[in-house]
Amino acid sequence: MITDEKRKGRFTASGITRLLAEGTGKTRINYIIEVAKNGLGIRDEFSTSDTRHGINNQINAFDFVVKNNFDHAKWADEYMPINDDCGASPDVLVAYDNNVCPLDIKCPTTIDNYIKQIADTKNQYYYQVQMQMMATDAEIGFLCYYLTKPEVFGVEWKEYPMPIEDRFKINTFHRNPEAVDRILKAVEDAVPLRDILIKKMEDAILLDEIEYFYEQKKHMKFRDIGYSSNPFNVKEYYRVGDDFYYKVA
Repeated sequence: MITDEKRKGRFTASGITRLLAEGTGKTRINYIIEVAKNGLGIRDEFSTSDTRHGINNQINAFDFVVKNNFDHAKWADEYMPINDDCGASPDVLVAYDNNVCPLDIKCPTTIDNYIKQIADTKNQYYYQVQMQMMATDAEIGFLCYYLTKPEVFGVEWKEYPMPIEDRFKINTFHRNPEAVDRILKAVEDAVPLRDILIKKMEDAILLDEIEYFYEQKKHMKFRDIGYSSNPFNVKEYYRVGDDFYYKVA
């Protein structure tokens, strides 16, 4: 599994599209907040049935699909730095054309999701593989889709009846210099903002749950720092456990 210490406070391939997000900027800011918290050793645990399904079935995809399509495939799932501020964690490293290349595995939960994803790769996955190529210094990267039936609590599990050769697809991507430049520029621009937030979080006023409860019950002035329109300009942060707040007037 990924060693948290290696990726502490770094921008990663799995979150890069959030950093590249356009629009109001909230998606980008909230990702920078998440990375700043991670720089203090705080890791937000967020899990959905889709992510759990993917994690639970990656090894099966590796054993049943990847090994049969690539020689010398090696399970990796280890953080690999691109520079001091970002990196990637390819699921698998494969030998291809005398080079070591990254391969990422996705396990869609439904037939419809599988069909959609193999027909049109999400930007999230495309940029994720681009960062994995950057981390491995490869010119080619792969994305493996593997369809397997989710488990349902209380229901006997049975695999989809279609043969396995009809339930996977491997996409090949070439390193895109424009994507690489965009990623590196986004990280470069985000680093000073991350550092501002880390300092503010380190200097946060500590409240225990009892203090927070009665203050919030009385005044309702604390809001999660992610709701601030400009968390970089907030003067005082308040910390309750692993959560950060600011006061509204």
